[in-house]
Amino acid sequence: MSTEAAKRIALAASGFDRPRPANPDARHLRRVFDRLGVVQIDSVQAVTRSHYLPFFSRLGPYPRTRLDSLFHTAPRMGVEYWAHEAAYAAPETVAAFHRRRGEWFVHDYGQRDPQHGAEFRALMEALVAELAHGPGTARRLADRVPHSLPERDRGHWGWNPTRTRSALEALFRSGRVACAGRTPQFERVFALPADVHPALPDPKPTWGPGHDPEMGARPGGARPPRGVTGLEDDAIALVRTAGPAVGIGTVDCYADHFRLPQASTRRAIEHLVGTGELREVSVDGVRAWRWHEARAPRAVPATALLAPFDPLVFNRKRISWLFGFDYRIEIYTPEPQRRYGYYVMPFLHDGALRARVAVRARREEGVLLAAIHMEPGEDCTDEVQRELRELAEWLELPTVEVLPPGRIC
Repeated sequence: MSTEAAKRIALAASGFDRPRPANPDARHLRRVFDRLGVVQIDSVQAVTRSHYLPFFSRLGPYPRTRLDSLFHTAPRMGVEYWAHEAAYAAPETVAAFHRRRGEWFVHDYGQRDPQHGAEFRALMEALVAELAHGPGTARRLADRVPHSLPERDRGHWGWNPTRTRSALEALFRSGRVACAGRTPQFERVFALPADVHPALPDPKPTWGPGHDPEMGARPGGARPPRGVTGLEDDAIALVRTAGPAVGIGTVDCYADHFRLPQASTRRAIEHLVGTGELREVSVDGVRAWRWHEARAPRAVPATALLAPFDPLVFNRKRISWLFGFDYRIEIYTPEPQRRYGYYVMPFLHDGALRARVAVRARREEGVLLAAIHMEPGEDCTDEVQRELRELAEWLELPTVEVLPPGRIC
């Protein structure tokens, strides 16, 4: 098939084949989340927190408090985990990371702090015990669970968390604690998994002879053979979840959705080809695989501003291949080297990425500031401005200020 046809399949798979509803409700939010499978979380809020934006892109203005309740009220639509980067995923998707959580258990529980290993493990156990009395942030739990360890590890040049925070993050990765939500300052609120979502399999691996139940690893810190971990079973479940959201893609496309190893993703694809769930295709000579239920509409007339962390665009290789759109997050680019701006949103219109729009919400001034950079040969300024006005209204910003061509923000 042609790249153009593959692009329409990808857009439909990502939820852009439906018109925006007049009054989005919980049912629409659930449908988008089920389709995407994962929604990335990020602390940057140049516009708003990133996890709100994929829903706006597909549904238009919706009540953000309704999405909050779906994520933070039982039964939860999604829970936070390292399912891409930090992201919301369905509890059953998190369960499919069972073996990865087991591996993290070995690394973090057994070997995280060689110098203070026993004391660090004791701190972790004390934190788990304390969470039985109620959830808390790392700062609050540091007051509730005193310890004698050096408070910070100064060995890292940049990220130097407190010892309590390090212990909680290790417990979170391994699945022994969960995230119940975020504070207004975007701090994780940690809790026991049973208080957040249905019970997940115990992350402690059971590898038979030589297993040290205290360390969670074999003597000497040796890791078990990869074949014992069953990672391929998890990969099959995760690629099966990614399939409807990706629609069509290469091994890299399916691997990146949940940040899986390429080798296990390739084996999972082979398995799903055998079951008929994936079908091998050639996209203008590129070997790819199409989800068996992926729709191929004749046109996708959707219009949307896309967050840098939107599932449609967070794989930069994929949008370069399908859309001919080379995209870079300039958040991490020094200001003098930015070409377009700090928070640049690709603009989707009528089946193509036609512009880059640098957007900033100046909440104190009630202004949405934007710089529009058209792709070569494109002219859809009116459509971009209409979308900006809708975004500003949703964010309760009375004014949209568009900078002159060539300016960045």
